[in-house]
Amino acid sequence: MTLRELRSRLAAFRRPNLTRAIAHVAGAFVVYAILFAIAIGDGPLALRIVASLFAGLFAGNLFMIGHDACHGSYTRRGRLDRVLGRIAFLPSYHPYSLWELSHNKTHHIYTNLRGRDFVWTPASKAEYDGWSPVRRLCYRAYRTPLGLALYYPFEIWWPRHAWPREELIDRPQLRYLLDRLLVLAFFALQVAAIAIVGGRCAVLLGLVVPWLVFGWLIGFVIYFNHTHPAVTWFDDAEAWTPLRGTIEGTTRLKFPAWSGPAASAIMNHVAHHVDPRIALVALEAAQDRIEELLPDQIIVQEWSVSALLDILRRCKLYDFDARCWTDYAGCPTTNFVRPSRPQTLSST
Repeated sequence: MTLRELRSRLAAFRRPNLTRAIAHVAGAFVVYAILFAIAIGDGPLALRIVASLFAGLFAGNLFMIGHDACHGSYTRRGRLDRVLGRIAFLPSYHPYSLWELSHNKTHHIYTNLRGRDFVWTPASKAEYDGWSPVRRLCYRAYRTPLGLALYYPFEIWWPRHAWPREELIDRPQLRYLLDRLLVLAFFALQVAAIAIVGGRCAVLLGLVVPWLVFGWLIGFVIYFNHTHPAVTWFDDAEAWTPLRGTIEGTTRLKFPAWSGPAASAIMNHVAHHVDPRIALVALEAAQDRIEELLPDQIIVQEWSVSALLDILRRCKLYDFDARCWTDYAGCPTTNFVRPSRPQTLSST
């Protein structure tokens, strides 16, 4: 079985709504702008702090719109998706084309293949021991509840989006530069607004706090999308296949019903990797269908604070030979054996 065969079973879930999509991005951007204005203003400090925190949340919401648009799943109109995606990425300071390169053309193609996929790739014991003390300290800090906020800005955003390293770019392209300049212009506009109307702590509340909130949110999301005691990482391209990377390398984190809109649909992450053309609003239904087609083969984790802390505790380093997670001493913390490989589809 191939990913193409599995995707064919999910075609019915690719149904973006054009009117709702445009209203969503416009509404979210207006709310973000209002929150930013309150955060940098001279109103009551408590109100400004709340506005600052929610500005980070709405930057994350807009980022997910940009994420869908970059996959061509937001409106299914390529030119419009590219325009809306660039706008939606501005509050999180992401150049659209560089995100497309790192996310669509790297992470999605080489999911959980070390040396190609770069998202929360675990280190082996030998690799970890060879690092400097500072590098080891950073690695440890990232894998803590608060340290999740630090991983994405330092390990992904800066070297791949803000100031991309030459070896991480396929080739110099004008659109990479133009998209970075667009983000810089937006940031400069915010700085100018702070300089004109900013009250006390305007830089902190208008820029720093929202960015840290966004950083924690995306760090949390991408960590638990691809890290779990049952998740497999590969360092051998012969053993890895796109299907194995998708089914064995992604998870579904199920939130309780009361969490409502606070829980992002992207946590139905297996469905997203099976077919990125499925919009966020349809991911849960698509995920349910995948679990019907591949019974007992999908990694599903019920949400709880204790469960997520246990994942952070157990998933430190990875033994690529034994295909198990270890602690920093190299002692196995998991002995998961996948009951079957995703080779056949259920006929149901």
